[in-house]
Amino acid sequence: MGEQSHLQFRTSLKGQQVTIPSLYSLFPEWNNKLHKDYQRARDEVLNPWLKRWVKDAAKCRKLQMAELGVFAAVICADASFEKLCTAAKYWAWIFIWDDIFDCGSLSNDADGLRKYRQKSLEYFKYTLGGQGLRPDLTGFDKELENALLCWDEVGVHIRQTCSSSVLEVMLDRMLSYVASMDTVNSIWKEGNVPSVEEYWTRRELTAAVYPIIMIIPFIYDLNISKEDVDEDNMKSLWKHTSYLAHITNDMFSMRKEVDDEQIENLVPILMLQQGISCNDAMQLSYTLAQAEADRFRTTEGLLRNDKCDGTNSAVPVFISSCKDVVMGLVHWSYSGERYLKGARINADNSIVFEL
Repeated sequence: MGEQSHLQFRTSLKGQQVTIPSLYSLFPEWNNKLHKDYQRARDEVLNPWLKRWVKDAAKCRKLQMAELGVFAAVICADASFEKLCTAAKYWAWIFIWDDIFDCGSLSNDADGLRKYRQKSLEYFKYTLGGQGLRPDLTGFDKELENALLCWDEVGVHIRQTCSSSVLEVMLDRMLSYVASMDTVNSIWKEGNVPSVEEYWTRRELTAAVYPIIMIIPFIYDLNISKEDVDEDNMKSLWKHTSYLAHITNDMFSMRKEVDDEQIENLVPILMLQQGISCNDAMQLSYTLAQAEADRFRTTEGLLRNDKCDGTNSAVPVFISSCKDVVMGLVHWSYSGERYLKGARINADNSIVFEL
């Protein structure tokens, strides 16, 4: 699909009305619990941190209005205030760094992207893994430099808290995420509409869900090793968590991404693959999310039967936290202005908007 076809497709979307069913219904048993000090963390720590590192006032304000700390407040509901603050910065960093590739200065700069991606890989090898030398970032503009340096205090707290086995898995997931970054809509570069399977293969890495899941051991002092992660049922739990997070995020973010001239999203792919309207593709996405939630529950049952014998308290905490990752993303998407500004949220939590 070439540039002109991209434009024609985005133009064809205008005026279509879309409804997102209530995504809270995926896990109706989920307990919507926020950390008691969320507002304090936002006002005293997260927003000043954003102002310090995001020098573009408009971008900073948008990030503040997005209420990024809500997600951290869900997954850190029972953690210390200090860990809540670090998790909030970690989550905000993902948006600061990721937006540079999605809709910022590197979105269509393949050469600049490759150089920055390489320096980012070196940065995390050094800051998380203690490998090599600290990379020199002075060749980049201040926005790109700050998008890495702002992670320093996050990394310090993580290294002070986590075991070497947790740091090993976290670094592995972070490097996979960083290495996956490419120019916007690169999956379409051969001119063909990708299959859903091709899309998932790429999206599983680029959506940062695995690095987010790896914040769980930091929050709750769990000693997760590579052997634990590679166990079959645990791998399945990660995958179902990842897919659910991807699907729900794509449903929420579809309108913003189209406005940003991106169509690397499940909803447009379903539209083009099956020749259906945007609303029909949104309903199909919801059906896919329901099926993935069922698979999550099946895997949850297997893990609880196999691992939760009273001697391994980490497993039930990890399972519950994976559910919090999915539903925390859902709750955050409902709470801020990043995706739903101008949309109508009905009493049943369905969402209606016009493209």
